[in-house]
Amino acid sequence: MHTEAYLKNLSLLYAYQPGKPPISSDFMRLHKVSDKVYANWDGETGGNVGIIELPEHALVVDAQYPGSAKQFREAIPRATDKPLTHLLLTHVHGDHVFGNMVFKDLEIISHKRLYEKMETNLKNEWAPGNLEKMLETYKRDAPERWWLFEGLEIVLPTTTFKDSWTLEGVEFIHMPGHTDCSSVVYIPDDKVLFAGDLLFVNRFPWAGDPSANPDQWIESFQRMLEMDIEKIVPGHGPLCDLEEVEKQLEWMKELRWIMKGLIEDGASEEKVINYQYRELYPTDRPEWQKRSYSRWYKVWKS
Repeated sequence: MHTEAYLKNLSLLYAYQPGKPPISSDFMRLHKVSDKVYANWDGETGGNVGIIELPEHALVVDAQYPGSAKQFREAIPRATDKPLTHLLLTHVHGDHVFGNMVFKDLEIISHKRLYEKMETNLKNEWAPGNLEKMLETYKRDAPERWWLFEGLEIVLPTTTFKDSWTLEGVEFIHMPGHTDCSSVVYIPDDKVLFAGDLLFVNRFPWAGDPSANPDQWIESFQRMLEMDIEKIVPGHGPLCDLEEVEKQLEWMKELRWIMKGLIEDGASEEKVINYQYRELYPTDRPEWQKRSYSRWYKVWKS
């Protein structure tokens, strides 16, 4: 993806939303989810993040951006005094991995495709010159969010896995759909799941990544429903449970049936994208929704 396209993608995903209060750069709240799990889902500074407390140490889930990652790390001692040892990354998007630099003293774990994507990006949109151009453009176009990006340093994972990675009862499981590198973090003893961006709650799901695959997304939802889960920390939006997964699974299966039917009838991409599907959640970002439908059209057209 060229730098210009990457910038447009960032602006769609993480743009400041008029009507919301200004972003606070003072602190980050960590809400208690279970005996061992704390998370932030306030949504002001990027994807949801969390920590998992183990007997001798603690794990971090996702990192947001440099500025908010500093907030996050400063907030963690309020929740646990255990030393941090690992950062688990649910997928490659910037609002989950750009804050890696704040946790570079930890072992950083991800799916192998996430590492490969970041390594590839370092040769193109994040290459010297391109990264600076991206940041300067963002500083100009979104000054209210510049504090999040300032000083960005790309830090890659140190350990990768193919199917799953486990540590002291915590399971890190590859579940593609939102991206081909998407993974979930499962804490079976607490019946808690970090779903990453497989789940967007109270907003339309972003599915415009070049590796997004709706069939795999549906399979991942079905796998979640087979797990013993009581609480889910989504990638964006508030805490939820398996009822939300069921709701989104049924909507996605319905959309697949309709869209495949349109494609079989010879409908154009424009007609498919603009078809009035049943609304999952209202969106104030129609371009985001159209790009998601366009990606799914390409998958089911092929």
